Amino acid sequence: MEDPPIEGSAGDGPAGEDSAAAGSTSRNLSRRTAIDGRSLHPRATLRADSSARWRNISLGLGLVAAIMIGGTGELVFSALTSGPAPTSGTGSPVASPATASPTQASQAPTTVGPTPTAGASATAGPTETAGASSTLGPDSTATDTTTPAPQVGGTPSPATITFREMMLDSAADSAATARTFAFTSDGPGPVSAQVVAAAPLATLKMCIQVNGGPQSCSSGATPGFFTMAPSSGDQAQWIVTLIATDAGATPVVDVAFTWQTRAPAITLSHGRFQGAPNPDSLCGFTATFKPRAAGSVGVIASWPPASADAALTLTDATSSPGSSVGTTTYSATGLIAPAYAHAVAAGRTYQIQLLNTGSDSGRPDLTTTISFP
Repeated sequence: MEDPPIEGSAGDGPAGEDSAAAGSTSRNLSRRTAIDGRSLHPRATLRADSSARWRNISLGLGLVAAIMIGGTGELVFSALTSGPAPTSGTGSPVASPATASPTQASQAPTTVGPTPTAGASATAGPTETAGASSTLGPDSTATDTTTPAPQVGGTPSPATITFREMMLDSAADSAATARTFAFTSDGPGPVSAQVVAAAPLATLKMCIQVNGGPQSCSSGATPGFFTMAPSSGDQAQWIVTLIATDAGATPVVDVAFTWQTRAPAITLSHGRFQGAPNPDSLCGFTATFKPRAAGSVGVIASWPPASADAALTLTDATSSPGSSVGTTTYSATGLIAPAYAHAVAAGRTYQIQLLNTGSDSGRPDLTTTISFP
């Protein structure tokens, strides 16, 4: 199909003008040239020289370039490159498929990839470690290995644990050691350490130290501290010691600790771990706690240099009498290995007890760390 004539071209004059002057140049030739090279004017000459043809080609290319710059050119260029049609309508250049595809591919991982990765690391990892089946008591079930561990990165909140019926050494004893407790608080907030019961009554000395600073001490039948964590820094390290100062006095006490924390853990050092025929208050420890959320209670312990038989019992003490959750026994060993872990539920009260069940007249030095949700 032939294009219509271009208005204003020099070839619109009479036929005599096409062959008029002998010295005329190629400017008198008709510029009506079809896209396929044939003359569009019935009287156009076929003797156009090469310079006229190149000028016509240049004009044609200029026209195509002008069209491509405009809005219509976007559609033409899009069709030639097989790319998507522009959607903005702003006349900006259309991106070719070669440049558009990598951009779309790079955006996919930022919206899809991190989601399953974060979910897996936040729930699956801590659960499998904390609830290892090899550390559970005889009454354990498969659900013990699927309870999520507490989130360490959460908001600090108060945690409380009470060591019950713990016998203290007398400072007058040449072999005496002060019961020592260490824990870490997160952020500013109240911290308390308090003897809540003692029998028989005697003079006790409690000292508290934070971040390696000077000790503050209190003496009396039921000494204690209520203080605030330092406002500077995210964490504070606390050490509390407790001993009887009356000569020959070895009272049995309950001592409670409350502090702000994301993941509660407390370490008892210089505890007694003697076997029969000593009373339970010298055979280990008994502690009660109330989980703030569902998770796992964990215990690690050692009592060098002795080797002993031991039993670790977890009891649901929410109501009286309590019901045993499970007991794990250890034979002729100097430590709990692997670390003990067992699922606990939110809103319940639990008792954890570790006792030397063998016969031992020595004074093994017990160190244990208890963690709970």
